[in-house]
Amino acid sequence: MTAIREHPPRASEWTGVRLLARSWLPTALGSSMLAWEIPLVVAITARMPHGASALAALGVGLSVLFVVNSPALALAPLVVAELAGQGSRTLLRWALGTGLAGCAALPALAALPGVSAGFPALLGLPADLHDAFRTCLLSFAAAPPAVALRRYLHGRLIARDTTGPIAAATGVRIAATALAALAAWRTGVPSAATGGIALSSGAWAEAAYLALASRPLPVVPAASAGRMAVQHARIASTVLLNMSPALVTTVVLAHSASAEDSLTVWPVLYGLVSLGTVPLSDLDTVGAAYLRRAGGPRTLLRFTALLAGTLLALSLLVALTPLARLYVVAFSNVAEGPADLGLRWIPLLAAAPALWAVRGRLRGLTIAGGDTRTLPRAAVVHLAGLVGCGLLLTRSTLPGVACASLALVGALLLEILALTCLDGKPRGSAPP
Repeated sequence: MTAIREHPPRASEWTGVRLLARSWLPTALGSSMLAWEIPLVVAITARMPHGASALAALGVGLSVLFVVNSPALALAPLVVAELAGQGSRTLLRWALGTGLAGCAALPALAALPGVSAGFPALLGLPADLHDAFRTCLLSFAAAPPAVALRRYLHGRLIARDTTGPIAAATGVRIAATALAALAAWRTGVPSAATGGIALSSGAWAEAAYLALASRPLPVVPAASAGRMAVQHARIASTVLLNMSPALVTTVVLAHSASAEDSLTVWPVLYGLVSLGTVPLSDLDTVGAAYLRRAGGPRTLLRFTALLAGTLLALSLLVALTPLARLYVVAFSNVAEGPADLGLRWIPLLAAAPALWAVRGRLRGLTIAGGDTRTLPRAAVVHLAGLVGCGLLLTRSTLPGVACASLALVGALLLEILALTCLDGKPRGSAPP
């Protein structure tokens, strides 16, 4: 097991914070740019024919895609945990297999007899959204292999502290996504398929750029497939939780008061929250890689505290000022009824980005320590809290947006508590 080492005495904590920030910022910049990808596609979709139904279908389709892509998204921390960024032909084949499995799952949900009819009903979608939802799922089918490849390459770059290409690759992705969305709009592609086509095109453009940037990195002999599978499953459980709130909250929205308005505005609110949470997607991976290279847990704690405080202040600034209406109404083109409902409850979501930062630090400590058994245990606590809170809140008179927001924040708090307490070790100490 790899021990977490403190900085040498000559290195100050603030020097360590700067080194950690230098490694993390390219991933945050890339993720921040990526956070605009979904709002951009949403804004284009909302202006197409049948935009309201296409927007609702896109929101639910994205929630399914997030869950399907969770194993692929876990590949970056898996590289850090297992191979220290050197790469492996076995892991590359594993990544491609993971992506192909996701590629097969989406058409199965959209087109298999029985499944295609029952799945939208299981989610509680209104009947008039079923066809648009199935079209949306089919349009996403090409995305999972690209996501798996890009996350494998992200892991190699992060572990070797060569993160610069990640930000550049995201710029390529955003440009490709925008061009594909505009092309679909102009060529008469069905509105419900526009988002999937655009997002898939962007993911493949990014993966191609990263493949070129990563070619100079050496490849080591194959890792142990058995250990790799176990570690991947444990880490994927945490990534699944990053993605599952969209799906679980969709069910909560559909079974709460003001369901139709809530389903319409929720993708826009979730996209706004993502502007604060998506930059943190690789905080655990970067933190774990930093600790394994010789970083100190105290430095990671200080960096996380600064990051969480900044995110909380920015979230409150947006939620409590006209900036929120500017985004929801002027940019995203949401109708006044659903928009007013969402803006009334958006302050509940202000704590989410800061909580993501705290959780990312705890996950990074666990991954760097080498014993990832705590991760799935905390995942179970999070999922139970999310589902339990959601089910209880749907029995109230609160609108769906309020129920989903409260369940989301409550589940994050429960997972943080679980990560802190479940392994019984003081957080920030080196593992045995």
